[in-house]
Amino acid sequence: MTNSDATFDVVAFDELADRLVEMGGGSHPSELHGILCGTFAAGSQPGVETWFRQVSGLLDNEELDNEELDSRFQDLLTKMYQGTLQQLDQSDFSIALLLPDDDALEQRTEALGYWCQGFLSGFGEVIGSKTLSEEVEGVLSDFSEIAQIQPEADNSDESERFFIEVSEFVRMALITVFSEVTAQEKTKKGGKKTIH
Repeated sequence: MTNSDATFDVVAFDELADRLVEMGGGSHPSELHGILCGTFAAGSQPGVETWFRQVSGLLDNEELDNEELDSRFQDLLTKMYQGTLQQLDQSDFSIALLLPDDDALEQRTEALGYWCQGFLSGFGEVIGSKTLSEEVEGVLSDFSEIAQIQPEADNSDESERFFIEVSEFVRMALITVFSEVTAQEKTKKGGKKTIH
C-alpha cells in the first residue's frame, strides 16, 4: 500500500513533501500523484515537459522548466512520472498510492482524500465528455466521497483497518479504471484500421 512496496524506483512521500515546501507549497504530494494517476487512467500520456507545466500551474506558476529551478525537483517529478507510468503498465497490481508511511492516521487519511481529489481533477481534465462505463462512473462517485473525508484524531485498530481497506479499494479502483479506459482506447484505435 505504501510507496516502499513498489517494484519501480518511485518518489518517497517525505522527499517530495520537503521539496514542495521549499518551492513555496501550493500542493500536496498525494494530490500531485493523484493528478498524474488520473491523467494516465483517462488515457493520456502527456510527457514529462507537459507534466512540469501542469505542476507549475499548481505552484503559483513557478517556472519549472527554467535553468534556475533546482534540478532535484525536476528529477523528482520525472521519477514520479516515469515510475507511475511503469507501475500502471505492468498490470501486476504493483501500483502504490503516494501516501505518508509513518504519520498519524489523521494525516494519512487526509492524504488519501487529497489523492482522490487530485485523481478526479486529472481524470476529468483529460476524459472530457467521453462515455464511461457504469463501473467507472461508480469509482468516480466513490472517489468524490473519499475526497470529502474529514479525518479525525482516532488511531484505534478499527480506524486503522478501515483506512487500510479504503486505501486498498482506491488502489484497486485505480487499476480497474486505467485498464478499462486503456482497453477502450486500444479498441477504438484498432477499429479504425482498414482491412485489405
